[in-house]
Amino acid sequence: MVVVGSGYGGAITASRLARAGQKVCVLERGKERLPGEFPRTNAQLLRETQLLGPGGSLLGKLKVGSPTGMLSLHLLGDLAVVTGCGLGGTSLINAGVVLRPDPRVLDEDSWPTGFREDLRAGMLEDCFTHVERTLNPQPYPETHPPLRKLEALERSAEKTGGKFYRLPLAVSWKESVNAAGVRLKGCTLCGDCATGCNVGAKNTLQMNYLPDAQHHGAELFSQVAVHHVERGQGHWRVYYRLVGMGRELFDAPLQFLTADHVVLAAGTLGSTEILLRSRAAGLSVSNEVGKHFSGNGDVMAFGYNLDVPVNAVSYGDHEVKNAEPVGPSITGIIDMRGTEHVDEGMVIEEGAVPAALGGSLPALFAAVAPVLGQDTDEGFIDGLQENARVAESLVRGPYHGAVRNTQTLFAMTHDDGGGELRLEGDGLRAVWPGAGRQEGYLRAEQKIYKAVEALGGTFVRNPVSARLLDNALLVTHPLGGCVMADDAEGGVVDHEGRVFSGEKGTEIHEGLYVCDGAVIPRSIGANPLLTISAVSERFVARLARRHGWHIDYAPMQAPQQLPPQEPLGLRFTETLRGTISTAVDEPYQAAANPDRPGASSLRFVITVLVEDLNAMLADSRHPMAVTGCIEAPGLSAKPLMVTHGTLNVLVEDPNRPGYKQLRYTLHLRSESGERFLFEGYKQLTDDPGIDFWEDTTTLFITLRRGDSPDAPVAYKGIVRISVDDFARQVSTFRVTHALSVQDQVSAVARFGKFFLGGLFELYWKPSLEEET
Repeated sequence: MVVVGSGYGGAITASRLARAGQKVCVLERGKERLPGEFPRTNAQLLRETQLLGPGGSLLGKLKVGSPTGMLSLHLLGDLAVVTGCGLGGTSLINAGVVLRPDPRVLDEDSWPTGFREDLRAGMLEDCFTHVERTLNPQPYPETHPPLRKLEALERSAEKTGGKFYRLPLAVSWKESVNAAGVRLKGCTLCGDCATGCNVGAKNTLQMNYLPDAQHHGAELFSQVAVHHVERGQGHWRVYYRLVGMGRELFDAPLQFLTADHVVLAAGTLGSTEILLRSRAAGLSVSNEVGKHFSGNGDVMAFGYNLDVPVNAVSYGDHEVKNAEPVGPSITGIIDMRGTEHVDEGMVIEEGAVPAALGGSLPALFAAVAPVLGQDTDEGFIDGLQENARVAESLVRGPYHGAVRNTQTLFAMTHDDGGGELRLEGDGLRAVWPGAGRQEGYLRAEQKIYKAVEALGGTFVRNPVSARLLDNALLVTHPLGGCVMADDAEGGVVDHEGRVFSGEKGTEIHEGLYVCDGAVIPRSIGANPLLTISAVSERFVARLARRHGWHIDYAPMQAPQQLPPQEPLGLRFTETLRGTISTAVDEPYQAAANPDRPGASSLRFVITVLVEDLNAMLADSRHPMAVTGCIEAPGLSAKPLMVTHGTLNVLVEDPNRPGYKQLRYTLHLRSESGERFLFEGYKQLTDDPGIDFWEDTTTLFITLRRGDSPDAPVAYKGIVRISVDDFARQVSTFRVTHALSVQDQVSAVARFGKFFLGGLFELYWKPSLEEET
């Protein structure tokens, strides 16, 4: 069972299926980050931000920032979407609001019949309960210090109408052990939730469903980006790229793995893009893929320079005298969902700005408020006071003056779900002209204006959306694209998440599912976290029931510890090119002659991984793990996958004592299932002349038809590293799990001493000793 993605849908699927005794593998595009590793400063946040342009345009080639950056801003044309990237998905950066939807939303005709039948039978209630027991959401305690932003929101509720209350949050208010047995710290009220909780108090997926899945046997792999899926003979092939390994520098082909079941849970954008790419590769699916996209009625705006202090910018590492607590990112709500028509309902919530963004706010608001803002109160004295506060923020920073008196407000309402995601060129493009001018979005802005007016200040539309995005929607809760429906003419999956196998009818692809926000067929009008999670719990319960698997929902009894800090490691990517032939009885040089009969080109692109540098250096075999692929048209028309492999560095030559080798052992598999064994060595010998470069860049190889060292040799030859490829290889060298520059320098120095020192002993020391 391969689960693609580790957001709410993926994490829940992995946990429940692992509890049901299934073999589960989770593939996540982003990195794993533990508390303490999230960005704290503006510079750190910039390094963790990736900007992706729309497909099918010059801007579509825009890819700014690390491909594993925690915060992704997708510029898709008619809208922009913010998502999280990492083990735990968007739970890493959201506010953890666990809010039930208006019950009427789930009983609309937009949901398939089977779903509504389960709703009325109480199955959805059970699923909501499973999620709430796991996340254990609790409102901000009355016994905790008062929060200015929460008090301000309560005053706004008097003007807007609607019910004010404290939201249930997946946050621990004191040190405790959660339902997955993970120990959580108590919230420090720092307000940095949106850039990752460094305290360890937010009950993200990294703290509950994911460690629970791992405890029950699931394997989690990060920095693996799935590209598309194809149907094989009795199984699914999942094609992927390793992210952040430098393989793109060598134009490495896609790698693949096989699975009986594949669950796409890569988020609304990710799962939709994978299915669109799969369709382009030949998979038959519904024509509705990409359609029925909703922005969940998301509206963001600001109450700038209010007449009351709000204190909604995190302090981070800044020392501020007499600092009052900021509180969690979102704490309260004005609930206006009790409308006669469900689509006219909405909620408004307040927010905290993380410290990494705080420093830019005084100048930003001072510039945009006169252009985009509407002052809700007037008067000569009031104007003087407002100008004084603006000046104070510019001089003293965001914890004083106008910015200290600024409230961030989020509304969620309903839209028509008329957006479409299309695959153009190398990326997604959203087509939804005029989406932001829909009645629901305009109505939400009007309500936010009233919320600001109640506090006396300037209403400012989101400057990112209004100016940088040319009034395109900025969406933080994307839904749809692979919606569930009764048949393929209405959606992409059935009510159990199974992918329809054609443009019409109800036939499905056995073993292929979608389980995340992409299946939601309409806006929720509130934070969708709980709805997506309950839908996912239902999907996996249905899957287990269909196959006769039993899910054990009992909470963990014994406390689990978060994994310790990973040891320092290394990784790099290399490519070698050359010739092989069937002349297996000839010397290597003769077999590698490209002009001889039976000769074929060979290129491999492998990534070498050292998970624990200390252990590798201490082991006399000095083993390094290898993954990647080999292009050898003589063996296979398509690339061969390295299913597992080892590189042993500076090991003794078994035939020549005192000499060293770099030894490669790679187990290969073709798409058709045929297996090969790749064996190669670089001979490090100090022969007469300057041979250091030739020795370290020349690999003598044999390829066996079969997976055993006793299998017959099918090909033999030589591959080499070119100067250009070596330069690229050096640029891919990375220290992994380093928490500081000192760690990186130390790891490089230790590996350099081992490898270069070994070469020195072999190539230069003997000649120096002769001279003396």
